[in-house]
Amino acid sequence: MGSQDLGAKSPNIVTAGPWIGRDSYIAETAVLIDRLTAKVERLERREDSLNKQVGELIEHAQQTSRFQALAESLRNSREYKVDEMARCLKDAKGRLETIEGPRAAYNGTAFKSIVQIDQKLAELAGWELRARQMERNQRMAGILVAVAAALFVASAVMQFI
Repeated sequence: MGSQDLGAKSPNIVTAGPWIGRDSYIAETAVLIDRLTAKVERLERREDSLNKQVGELIEHAQQTSRFQALAESLRNSREYKVDEMARCLKDAKGRLETIEGPRAAYNGTAFKSIVQIDQKLAELAGWELRARQMERNQRMAGILVAVAAALFVASAVMQFI
């Protein structure tokens, strides 16, 4: 079978002539088209793979952005809390200084520990108890003087009667 015998066996088809050059061109073109089709399919698969990778990168970037926003929010919250605490401490310090008076007056204090302060408070409590006893004794002495004066006046009146 020759190259001219490849056509149908009908009388309308021309099988004789210089068709060999055309057939080789068509075959080469078909091979090139097959190669291009395979290359396009490889490129399409690679494009799908790259699209998946780009999607993963976009998701990763969005997650990173959310983490950065969370970290910024936490930092701002922490800074706000620290600033609020500093304002509260400054306010409390101002109130304490107003209550205590000038600090220069306390430079000479000998109380350096809670134990010393507790001892001094106990001593002052003892003085307060003694002061109450003295006050009560003075009242009793005043009452006794008043009663003695009343008895003296009564006895003087009784002598004159």
